[in-house]
Amino acid sequence: MKYLRTFYQRLRDFRHKKKLTLEDIATFCQVDVTVVAGWENPIESQRCFPSIDNLFDLCVKTGVSLDALLDFNQNEKNNPQLDLPGFEVGEDGDLDTVIERLTKVMEEALPDSTERLLLKRFRASDEDKKRFILQLMNSGE
Repeated sequence: MKYLRTFYQRLRDFRHKKKLTLEDIATFCQVDVTVVAGWENPIESQRCFPSIDNLFDLCVKTGVSLDALLDFNQNEKNNPQLDLPGFEVGEDGDLDTVIERLTKVMEEALPDSTERLLLKRFRASDEDKKRFILQLMNSGE
């Protein structure tokens, strides 16, 4: 768990700073209190880790940034480990705006109907046709 080495400390420190209980975190993440206790367990062999869904729930419901909980190399500011557009909660804390931005970015990244049709036809082609299509695409570069 490369990015979670100090998660247990970061979560505990954040929880104490915000005066949140284990029960509060468990409620936010919809898990049992014993699971959250396992996330904060200082004994490595007894520690467990949150799922991505748990991490997102924690960030969205408490306003803590993901990078505040995970172990990123803070010296590499030009190389973010996780770039989730729209996932930072602004000062106004408007979750609708965050979700709207994230949805827009996701829609822009998805293929449109023409691109989906082309991909479907490409996948249905035999190997010779696929090679020919790829050659045509490469000759245009």
